[in-house]
Amino acid sequence: MRQPIIDIANRRAHGAHPGLLLQRYLTKQADPEERRALFDATLQAARSESLRSLYAEAFARWTRSVPQDEAHRSEQLATASRLVVGLGSENVLETGLRLHHTYGVPIIPGSALKGLASHYCHDVWGQRHNEAAAEENRLFRRGGAHHSLLFGTTDDGGVITFHDAWITPGSLDDGAFRLDVMTPHHPKWQTNEAPPTDFDSPVPVSFLSVAGTFEVRLCWSGPAATPSDTAEAWTALAMKLLKEAVAEWGIGGKTSSGYGRLLPAHEAAAKRPSQAGSSSPRTASVAPGPKHARGEKITVTRVEDPKGKVKFRAPDGLLGHFAGENPPGVGIGETTQVWVANVNPQGYTLTLRQPTKKDKKR
Repeated sequence: MRQPIIDIANRRAHGAHPGLLLQRYLTKQADPEERRALFDATLQAARSESLRSLYAEAFARWTRSVPQDEAHRSEQLATASRLVVGLGSENVLETGLRLHHTYGVPIIPGSALKGLASHYCHDVWGQRHNEAAAEENRLFRRGGAHHSLLFGTTDDGGVITFHDAWITPGSLDDGAFRLDVMTPHHPKWQTNEAPPTDFDSPVPVSFLSVAGTFEVRLCWSGPAATPSDTAEAWTALAMKLLKEAVAEWGIGGKTSSGYGRLLPAHEAAAKRPSQAGSSSPRTASVAPGPKHARGEKITVTRVEDPKGKVKFRAPDGLLGHFAGENPPGVGIGETTQVWVANVNPQGYTLTLRQPTKKDKKR
């Protein structure tokens, strides 16, 4: 009996699990258009009401599962730019992203947080040039008493548990996934095939990064008989160390390019001044970025343009225009429903008919 043909593209358009889409719904390898369609579907899935309501309940349950006492610390840290954890993991897209297996939303593994804090403790706190506290500094180096107590050894796991950091439900509402691109200029040099030359062709590689706020949790897991003030002091010290590490070094991939810095929410917002023309991730991601995907039907409002062009404002605040077709005849301040024909970091190309998979992006 012949097996029915499954329309993967149609299923993908109605998906509600970003992680599953990225793992199983790429129909063509090495096809930029197909890659972009997959990313658009992922962004749309992350905004689906079913995922957001389900994840909000899961997040609340996870929050209640951790005791709220002196031996536990929690902080909400926001991305100062963007974050990409798991970029080099094995993936059909060749650019990975660490997501929660059940809900498909961004997550920072506790093991990554612990590893970062351990290295920062040894390389920074353990090497501080302070003659008055030279002996104490050595205690924070790998093998020192403080370092071993916090992070453990090969025979012991340490007294602090680093939980996975969950993204807050509000970050999904704001658009946690962001379209991003990197452009290796000398790919053969990076794979040790040939030295770099002026004749190499840059190859843009699109990928997904993350922006939002994460709930970071640490807790005391040492001897139960330890005095509460001692447990509290060590947990507070571990949180201070971790916050300093993610702020100064960043976590995940591309930290040398400004990715991965996490700060308290009010500090992260203060470090995002709008700077036109800057290509730095710290400022390029100041704008929320497009929240609507290609093929989505949205309500737009016509706005006045100094140059007299016909432009419309989307619900996320970005502007859109029509290309190759006449715009709807509405006045300034009036609304109308249209379809998103194409998405770019600055806004949208709009259309009066629903795009199909056979349409080329304009």
